[in-house]
Amino acid sequence: MKKSIQLLFAALVLLSFSAGVTAGNKAKSKQLGIAFYSVKGMDSDMEGSLKSVSNDGYVVAESASYNAQAGKFGEYSPTDYAALVDKYGIDLISSHVRASFDVADEAGTLAAWKKVFEDHKAAGCKYVILPSNRWDNTLEGVKAQCDLMNKIGAEANKLGMKFGYHNHSAEFEKIGTSDQILEDYLIANTDPDKVFFQMDVYWITQGGQDPVEYLKKYPKRIQVLHIKDDYVIGASGEIDYEAIFKQFYKNGHKDWFVEIEAKLTDEEKAQRAKFMEEMRKAQAEGKEFRPKPGSMPGFGAPDPAKLKVSLEAISESAVYLKNASFVK
Repeated sequence: MKKSIQLLFAALVLLSFSAGVTAGNKAKSKQLGIAFYSVKGMDSDMEGSLKSVSNDGYVVAESASYNAQAGKFGEYSPTDYAALVDKYGIDLISSHVRASFDVADEAGTLAAWKKVFEDHKAAGCKYVILPSNRWDNTLEGVKAQCDLMNKIGAEANKLGMKFGYHNHSAEFEKIGTSDQILEDYLIANTDPDKVFFQMDVYWITQGGQDPVEYLKKYPKRIQVLHIKDDYVIGASGEIDYEAIFKQFYKNGHKDWFVEIEAKLTDEEKAQRAKFMEEMRKAQAEGKEFRPKPGSMPGFGAPDPAKLKVSLEAISESAVYLKNASFVK
């Protein structure tokens, strides 16, 4: 009898321990997302970079390396790239892509995006996102561009994918001499079944808007987030991530990605601010914006020297997000 009680007690302890381990694993299984754009110099050590972000706890990713002309992610085919990312336990679900966008050449534009979607279907992505665009400065011109976005989105839908648009700060300017804010006009004039929006929580604040209010205003249209700060996530104390995440989850969405720019000196920050102001003015005036090489700090060829610094910022951001009770 005594032995039976001892065995029963041991079994209960084992079950309790197993439950604790399971609960602990669940606590650690937050869906942390990383935009690979954040990894400066990633191409100089692809596998080392993937191992690092995987060890930090990132489990989903967004690519920024797809070349529409070559049909490759850097030097990798779509399937090879996805397999490499998956090797480190990361699911590639999204991609920022620049491809033809010309209302005067609808056939060429749709053909280009059809190839984009085919390649991303092969890579296993569910989101393909246009990261920026030169918008017209008239309501009629932007309406035509919205119509083209709907047609691009229809091509994505054919393959069971979603096509979206990502904001910077210029989208919160008014269109030409109208009273229409560009971002709101884009949302109002695109088909919810064909075009979604990825909100960058940093750039929307730089555009003078409240990210939480936009999430409340467009609960079904804003489906993906870029979690961004001045540098390391949470370090500035200027963005209310708790309110953002709570509203985003309340809206029924879950996919987001940390995006971090290159670490900048005060002089480079001023240079970046000037760059964004020039882009904003060009948008407001309907002019084409052609930045000079080197005018935007953080862009350029892969730099192995910057890799370690960016991975440190990515790791610090992961710690903040894993410790945040409001992140699922």
